[in-house]
Amino acid sequence: MRYIWLLSVILFALLSGCAPQAKVKSDGPVFFPSAPNPPRIQFLLGVGNSRDVEGNETEVSLFSMNAVENEKAKHFIKPYGIAAYQEKIYVSDTLAGKVAVINLAEKSFEWLKGAYGPGKLKKPINLTVDKQGNLFVADSIRKKIVAYDNDGNFLKVYGEAYDMVPVDVAVDARRVYVLDRSRSKILVFNRRDGELIEGLGQDSEDPVGNLSLPTNMTLTDKGIFYVTNIASGRIVKLDRDGHVLNTVGKMGDGFGQFGRPKGVATDSQNRFYVVDSAHQNVQLFDENDRLLMFFGDPGLPSGSMNIPAGITVTDGALPYYQQLAAPDFEIEQVILVVNQVGKDKVGIYGLGKRKNFDYEAYYKESQELLRKADESRAKREAEMKKK
Repeated sequence: MRYIWLLSVILFALLSGCAPQAKVKSDGPVFFPSAPNPPRIQFLLGVGNSRDVEGNETEVSLFSMNAVENEKAKHFIKPYGIAAYQEKIYVSDTLAGKVAVINLAEKSFEWLKGAYGPGKLKKPINLTVDKQGNLFVADSIRKKIVAYDNDGNFLKVYGEAYDMVPVDVAVDARRVYVLDRSRSKILVFNRRDGELIEGLGQDSEDPVGNLSLPTNMTLTDKGIFYVTNIASGRIVKLDRDGHVLNTVGKMGDGFGQFGRPKGVATDSQNRFYVVDSAHQNVQLFDENDRLLMFFGDPGLPSGSMNIPAGITVTDGALPYYQQLAAPDFEIEQVILVVNQVGKDKVGIYGLGKRKNFDYEAYYKESQELLRKADESRAKREAEMKKK
């Protein structure tokens, strides 16, 4: 009976694109799920340092006659958070105390220029960008949110008079929301004057709905927070008033469960993505909290994750990213994931579909296989009861 139940789970995984991932040839595109399933996500590019962005030209010293590429390259030490605005990618490095500003189309990799003096960073964890391109960085050692304009110039800090340990930040037109690990709360600040308004996340009558050692969060345009919690292994969904809408997952190693949930992001189709640094992958859910697929598991020649942390999803600059995709694969969203160790500190993936392939027909056929398997299981169980 356990075997039959497992078969049903596998068939459901095939339907949802959550099939076990086989190794692929290193000289071809890496897709998730792997063949023979129709592809939904392609690994597009990995960035390990500035040379991966600017090019691999090396200079030769007249004295040593050795390439001095490593002296010129800008390297990540231990990156964590990531955000995107149009063609810009921002990556926070916790050990370097810096934020990288990357523009792949322009082949540029620079450190945030306003991070000195009052804008200096010590341990930037996570960051976000508003609709105007202003950058907000959560610094856990400064215990502040540091804001910069679209050009990287320092603007102001939030939380000056409050003892907090900010690990993530979100913003809207009127508020700055700070995920405070020390209180396991979302602190709400007035964006204009920086005054603290309230704290969210500890008011649920059901303890499962309260934040518990939260690490990352995101805020949707509809005003819904998704918060990952290390202590409970759950994603808590809250509205802007702090009401718990739902919780997703729990601690475990099954489908839809988490070992160490970190980064969380949503896309324009209301899907949400959760990084699991323990399982070293990303799980993708629809707006009804149904698991659709997972990707990035270890063992691939490229596209595998290595202690992943931050994630962001964007549909900006799609024409550029489309150039990196396979000719018959059309990208709808771009997923950027930070790996804390390994060669590719930033993994870039495209969510899309193969052209001229009927995904609906495939899913319908898979659903029919699942239905027949369930019927067969029920029939065998009925026969066993008769005996």
